[in-house]
Amino acid sequence: MTSASGSIVENRQRTGSRRRLFVSLLLLVIGIAVVTLTAHLSRQPDFAWLRSQRDRIISAELGLFGVLIVESIANWIVYQFRRFDALQTGIAVRAVLRMTSYSIVTISIVSILASNSALAIGVGGVTGVLVAFSAQNLVGNAFAGVFLAIAKPFKIGDEITVMGVTGRVTDIRVMHTTLNLGNEVALIPSNVLMTQMIRRKPAIGEDDFD
Repeated sequence: MTSASGSIVENRQRTGSRRRLFVSLLLLVIGIAVVTLTAHLSRQPDFAWLRSQRDRIISAELGLFGVLIVESIANWIVYQFRRFDALQTGIAVRAVLRMTSYSIVTISIVSILASNSALAIGVGGVTGVLVAFSAQNLVGNAFAGVFLAIAKPFKIGDEITVMGVTGRVTDIRVMHTTLNLGNEVALIPSNVLMTQMIRRKPAIGEDDFD
């Protein structure tokens, strides 16, 4: 009964995740289509009124769909991390995504209104580098944790050795794995577990090395 209930919950979570991702992709496609259609109609003789207001209309469309798409993807990311019991990490990744995306959207709108594409390229490039540099450890560690949760190279109860530290796995989270060393515990970051060799000894009573 418990197994069946767990399977139902897992299926619902997968369905919810796919639905959120589908909505995000759908909004992206619709946004691109609307902006492209506006740009195309503004070049037609029958839409001379649209030509004079094209930059303002496209800027408004970018702002509207930018917010909808960013928030949709951000909520999907938080939902994914919540599935792995890492809500706080998901919130942190969402904050980085929002900061980066809204900076890009704002710069794009300003460049369109100012009719200066070089402004978008220059400022956008600098902003992207700064954000990527400041968030690379957080995001890299988070995605490493998600990969470990999917690949499952070890389980709770296994004894592992990484970077010369040997202990029994007592907890596996997105950002770190907890090892019981006897009189103390060690928190091993997920990106370390992704890049270092791991020696694994299965939990007592298990003999599989899958």
